[in-house]
Amino acid sequence: MRKNPERVTWFVLVTSFIIFCAIVVSVPLGVRAYLYNTTEIMPTTATSIRGTVLAKPLRDDQPLPLTRGTSLDLDKLTIITTDDTSQATLSFFEGSDVTLYNNTLLILHAAYRPRFSISPNSALVSLEIVRGRIRINVAPPNGSPRRFAVQTPYAAVDLQAGSFAVEANNRQTFITAREGTAYVTANRQTIAVAEGEMTLVETGKPPAPPISAEQNLLVNGNFNRGFTTMWEPAIYVPSDHLTGTITITGADLWSKADVINHITSTIEAVPVGRRTVIKLSSEGTDNIHTEAGIRQAVNKDVQDFRSLRVNAFIRLNYQSLLGGGQLGTEFPIMLEIGYRDVEGNDRIWYHGFYYDPPPSSYILYDTPDNSSESISHFLWYPYESENLLARSGPDKPTFIKYIRIYASGWIYDAMITDVKLLAED
Repeated sequence: MRKNPERVTWFVLVTSFIIFCAIVVSVPLGVRAYLYNTTEIMPTTATSIRGTVLAKPLRDDQPLPLTRGTSLDLDKLTIITTDDTSQATLSFFEGSDVTLYNNTLLILHAAYRPRFSISPNSALVSLEIVRGRIRINVAPPNGSPRRFAVQTPYAAVDLQAGSFAVEANNRQTFITAREGTAYVTANRQTIAVAEGEMTLVETGKPPAPPISAEQNLLVNGNFNRGFTTMWEPAIYVPSDHLTGTITITGADLWSKADVINHITSTIEAVPVGRRTVIKLSSEGTDNIHTEAGIRQAVNKDVQDFRSLRVNAFIRLNYQSLLGGGQLGTEFPIMLEIGYRDVEGNDRIWYHGFYYDPPPSSYILYDTPDNSSESISHFLWYPYESENLLARSGPDKPTFIKYIRIYASGWIYDAMITDVKLLAED
């Protein structure tokens, strides 16, 4: 090169030009990337609305307890946990909020927005629900793009503005859209869940096609698998504790005979047309109290639901005890729901059915938790209860413990089938 100074000069000029072009291009691109991609972590406030809530930031060894009414600003990667007695809310910078119901574990992954308004990128709220149930109210965008993402054990969910419920356990995930649209992705497939719909996602499977948000909380309510599948039968006769009782049990027949008082009570699954019905009967000596029925554990938190109704088909064939008995507690068919109210008290809801009216001296209750009605003799009656969640007082159900179906009285013969406990999300 020393022998050819022109080549050196051109080499220096070309190299300098290339460096100049690189600087001219890279500096604006670098500034652009900085302005576009720099984010600002936004505060998220956790508040305990019931009981003690635990919030554990990733960098801390021990969780921070939040007692009722207290709040805490959270960092990203914070684990929030509620137990059987506690609930919490999360409030986000863009106006959205999340309610954590009992026995829920949720991880706050991110809550940020672009630092500079020139950025076209979206703000992001990212959550992960490990177990439990949350209600998400996603605020409308305030003019800038925003993404609200929820990760579950088996699905990824992107939410538009609206109201949504996400419930997760170790087997499946439910996503419900009360308002707005949710986009659910699992096993490389995405579906849209529109307002009034819900979907189910199980491990290793794509999302199920959306269905109505109303769900039946009971299993085997049509009794096609007999009454011992998911139901617990029980019969009471007076000499239950004496040797004068004979008991027969099976998949489709339970019978208990009191050989001392000469009375037999029976639970039986029998075909009637295309249906399988449960027949509850007692025969023998009159004027002796017996009970025969079945019970199913529900154990479902319903405080976030909009409605809860009991449906059933009922037929009364015979009752020797008029009305509901002298105290209004013995009907040929009785529906009973055990629940927990707003204040955590255990309560019971009753509704009885009869066809033979009682004398005026007998009691017939007519209260929200204890009522009855007269139906036609020998005809199938399609019963649908009122919305059990419509009441606003302290006796409003928040947790359904069980449902019990039973016959009570002297001599009776009654049938029931297609029992449903319908909850609308």
